[in-house]
Amino acid sequence: MVVAPHPDDEVLGAGGTMAKAVQHGDEVFVALLTSGDGFREDATRYYLSLDVTAAEYLHMGYERQLESRRALHALGVPDDHVYFLGFPDGGLDALWLTHWSGDPWLSPTTGYRAVPYLTAWREGEDYTGRTLVRVLMDLYREIKPTRLIMPSAFDTHPDHWGTNAFATLAWAELAYQEDVWNAVTRWGYLVHWPLWPLPLAYRPDMAAEPPVSLVQLNQEPWHQEWLGPSLVAQKRESLMIFESQVELIKPYMLAFCRQSEIFAVESQWLAQVEGAAIRVANPAIDWLTRRLVRTNPLALVSWTKQREHGQCRIGFHRPPREDTVIEISVHPVDGTHRHAHWRLTRREAPDALRASWTDRELVVQWPGDAWHDAPRVMAGVQWYEREKCEGKLPFRVIAWKS
Repeated sequence: MVVAPHPDDEVLGAGGTMAKAVQHGDEVFVALLTSGDGFREDATRYYLSLDVTAAEYLHMGYERQLESRRALHALGVPDDHVYFLGFPDGGLDALWLTHWSGDPWLSPTTGYRAVPYLTAWREGEDYTGRTLVRVLMDLYREIKPTRLIMPSAFDTHPDHWGTNAFATLAWAELAYQEDVWNAVTRWGYLVHWPLWPLPLAYRPDMAAEPPVSLVQLNQEPWHQEWLGPSLVAQKRESLMIFESQVELIKPYMLAFCRQSEIFAVESQWLAQVEGAAIRVANPAIDWLTRRLVRTNPLALVSWTKQREHGQCRIGFHRPPREDTVIEISVHPVDGTHRHAHWRLTRREAPDALRASWTDRELVVQWPGDAWHDAPRVMAGVQWYEREKCEGKLPFRVIAWKS
């Protein structure tokens, strides 16, 4: 089962792998979390207007669904194996962080607060994170996948890392209920990462290679799925069916047509344990990346569960500004679907937290009851400046050491 944020990501990340699986007689299913109805540049080009209406954005979503069906058909995936969930394009990170429950998120493009598509698997579901996790859990139960393929936890696009977070949490909640789900293999494909893929051109004679910095991090193994010329050609044909995207990003799309596809084996992610702490790290910043792109200021986080409180120790690549906002989010994996979410700066923090800052580190403590006695949590950190996210530490499922 391939889980993707937008129509075309399923083929970019795993098109050749899907076609290969079909050839081997495996069943392949695809779940699209959004219908791509928030891509403003695409809608402006498509409708030749700078004032695209909500109805036109919705129409764009339907058009992109049709492209996805045709593209997947070219890979051998039947229509009844494709599920459109209809959640908001450009809003998956908001559902995960700030609209977990309560008031549904409002799509700024379609104007909807619930799934509007007649073609959706569950029309009318509220735009909240809690709802999306529940929908994914129900879909997993129906399909019973043995392998889940989703965006990598390191993908820098908010909808992509959000898809990883939702797809992973839905799996983790099922594994909490039934041990059989722990046998599911989870692969993560990468679409958005600084200065990757290179070269940004059609090179069917080259193998895909994961970014060196992620390989050197050595937290999870990388799998290379070899395709061969016929499957590469089949993937290229499938990608060119996404006409709404080809006109804007054709060279970028073709850069994913290589002799192989690469996946981080997230089901083999190895947490670094330091005493009672679980450590999650970002890659070191090399000199070329530092010169050419804006770099992620977050280096690592150590999570610790103690009887009286929870704690995270966050390391920085550079000192925070006075107005830098650090955002901490924790989802207990215990069937309660609760969510702890805090934002703090050097000047202020929520009353429940104790925070200690230096130029290179932030230590935060919070009451122990925030964990709800969960055996595992899914937790991550983000860094904001001027209300723009400048970096994150991946959301990972953490099994506590007592």
